[in-house]
Amino acid sequence: MSEISKLRPVDAIRLALEEEKKAYQFYTAVAETAEYASTREMFLFLAEQELKHQRRLEEELSKDFYSEM
Repeated sequence: MSEISKLRPVDAIRLALEEEKKAYQFYTAVAETAEYASTREMFLFLAEQELKHQRRLEEELSKDFYSEM
């Protein structure tokens, strides 16, 4: 059994949230170094997607039933 399969849902959400934050930082950093505007725009788009994922995961964590876990 893998370590991931042993995670409680709330812990999996927290882990995913941290990964989304790292991905956002990565994409924004790479966007700053992009030579071409189209490349920069692509990385900024990807960074925005990570922010959406973060917000969704944060919404899940704010649900009452996770406070019991």
